[in-house]
Amino acid sequence: SCHCEEARAALVGPRCAAVCAHPMFSAVRRLAAPKRAFGLAVRHFSDAHNPPVKLFGLTARYANAAYTAASKEGSLDQVETEIAAIGSVLKSNAAFAATLANPTVGRDAKVAYLDGILGDRMSSVTKNLLLTMAANARLDELDKVTENFGDLMKAKKGIVDATVTSAAKLTKAQKTAIRKALEATLESGQQIEMDAKVDPKLLGGLQVQIGDKYMDLSVASKIDRIKRALL
Repeated sequence: SCHCEEARAALVGPRCAAVCAHPMFSAVRRLAAPKRAFGLAVRHFSDAHNPPVKLFGLTARYANAAYTAASKEGSLDQVETEIAAIGSVLKSNAAFAATLANPTVGRDAKVAYLDGILGDRMSSVTKNLLLTMAANARLDELDKVTENFGDLMKAKKGIVDATVTSAAKLTKAQKTAIRKALEATLESGQQIEMDAKVDPKLLGGLQVQIGDKYMDLSVASKIDRIKRALL
């Protein structure tokens, strides 16, 4: 079918001194001391092939199993690329995603459907993951599994997600300054992957979400605190 071919193609395709002095960043810099204030704990297991962090839940079990299998085979990079591609297809190809999640399509039919798309083009780890989820009627959770696997790979690479929201679009120099300030709070070897968003309602300043930590340094929040104090 058309959406089957689209899915096949997608899955198997080719693979600042002045700025730092600005008052906007002073609070962020202060939060960088003491060092590693926002470092995210990474649990290292005795077995070198086990996931670098412990994730819980049904979808995490599939992601953990795929990580361990790929690590033992030495194919983590390949599997990461393949699973990321699957996640992209699920978001971009509604018909493909609907077929996998359709409860009226039997397990055997889904296994055959995936087997026909994948063939021998993907690694055994990725193929086994998909076929096992199909056989267990869990393909409706595939998007979450791809996210979990991505989280494991980020942890392996020491990547920490941070969302920075500002009242106006940040310049490249400002983003660099904020990233450096935030990275000063992390464990050695970790790095920030920053998502910059804009919300004019903040009026000025920043809101920062890093791991499970949240900082509201916006002008709007300061005004709100003043209003509450005057009541």
